[in-house]
Formats: sequence, C-alpha cells, structure tokens
Amino acid sequence: MPIADAQVHAWSNGVSTGHHRRTPITGDVLKAEMKQAGVDRALLVPPLWDPDGNAYALSLAEAEPQRFAVMGLLDSRLDNPDRLLRMWREQPNMRGIRFLFNTKERLQPLVDGELDGLWPIAEETGLVVALLVPNALHVVDGIARRHPQLRIIVDHLGVPRGASGPSAFDHLPALLALAEHPNVHVKAAGVGDYALDPYPFRSLETTLRRVFDAFGAERIVWASELSRLHHPYRQCVTHFSETLSWLSATDRELIMGGNLCRLLEWG
Repeated sequence: MPIADAQVHAWSNGVSTGHHRRTPITGDVLKAEMKQAGVDRALLVPPLWDPDGNAYALSLAEAEPQRFAVMGLLDSRLDNPDRLLRMWREQPNMRGIRFLFNTKERLQPLVDGELDGLWPIAEETGLVVALLVPNALHVVDGIARRHPQLRIIVDHLGVPRGASGPSAFDHLPALLALAEHPNVHVKAAGVGDYALDPYPFRSLETTLRRVFDAFGAERIVWASELSRLHHPYRQCVTHFSETLSWLSATDRELIMGGNLCRLLEWG
C-alpha cells in the first residue's frame, strides 16, 4: 500500500519554535526517516520559523516530484494576497496552500471577514486550502457553506495546540458538524500525541471512529506532523495502517495516501 504523509515540516534555516524538534529536518534527514517508517511520499508544509520555507520545500519537490509536493504558506497580511493566490498553482509542484489561524492575532482577520476575498479565488482556481483553526471551526462552516466547490482540509482534527487527553476533543461536536459539507476534509496529523496512553493509543479509538463515521474514509487524510511527534514515526504510520481494526483495506488505502493524491492531483 503506497503511503503518503499529508504534513511534514522540512527546513534548513531558522530555529524551530514551540513543541517541534530543534534539529532541522532537511531533505536528506527526511528521506532517511521516511524509508525507515515505510512512507513513500510526503507533502511538505513549510514552517513559519524558516523565512525561506516555501523555496526550500519547492527545491526538494523539484528534485523529486514523485516523492515530494508542497502545500505552501501565504501571509494573508501581505499587500495584494489575492494576486499571489491567483498565481499560486503556477509554481511547479505547489499543490495547495495552508493558512494558520492558531493564535488570537492570526484568527481575528479571518473572523472579521478581512480574508473573504481569498476564498472565491481559491474556489475558482481549484486550489486545495488547509486551515489550522482550533477554537473557531464555526468559521470553516461559513466558508464551506458559501463556497461549496472550495476544497478545504481542517488541520489536526481541529485540536488546539498542546492539547492532550479527553479535553483535546472537547470541540468534537463542532468538527463532526462540518461533515455535512462534502467539500470539507479532515487531516488526522500525529494523532497519537493527543493520547495519554501509549501506542496503540486505544483511548482515541472511540473518537476516531466517530470522525470516520461522520466523514467517511474518502474525506480523511493521514499525516505525521513529524517534527513534533513524541513517538516513533513508524508507530504513527501503523496506528492507522494496522491497529484500527474497523478500517477495511480500501479505507486504509484512501486514508494513508489515496485521498491526498486525488485532492492534490498528484499522480
């Protein structure tokens, strides 16, 4: 079964922040870790701490487009972000775009509607948009409702930064409500880190089953968020590919890479 990781930060410059590993995950480091974990492809999501993150990720994808693709970052506070968005897919191997709204300061322009002009452009150009919006999933509901052709991925299952244990999913009703929108997908990234129990993280099974029942296998993408994992990369893979007994072989193929490659048109 081909496995494609939907979120890995790769960087060569800058010092990582928060709960991410301090040693850079360069292309060579990443390829070695992917080989050990049994991962065939990785979607590179540049980290905020690397000012040249988009360029570095694109250089890796240019060298190995079958192994790497890029979901780049666009600073919505720049002048004319709409112009940049229209040209986004013109960058070779740039397959999508990610917006971070995980702090009050980053979230406020979204809540105030200052970014409303971006979503019609992304919808029109067929751009896949990943949104990190913990504590504000109602905003995603509004965007998805107004732009039914816009393909949206909700990052980290909507879990707030640093949350773990049962309270990590206090927002679950709001997340499950988004399943009514066929254009909304969810990214299950480094899910084991939300558990207080060790691998295979049995405490998460009921929650993950509810997500599966709501969205179906066709709208879930697996990811590692490798730079912040507190357990081995291989365990992050097998958590979904082997231990969730209620997933069929077809479900696993979709979640572990099929859905991502289809969404991004990554043949």
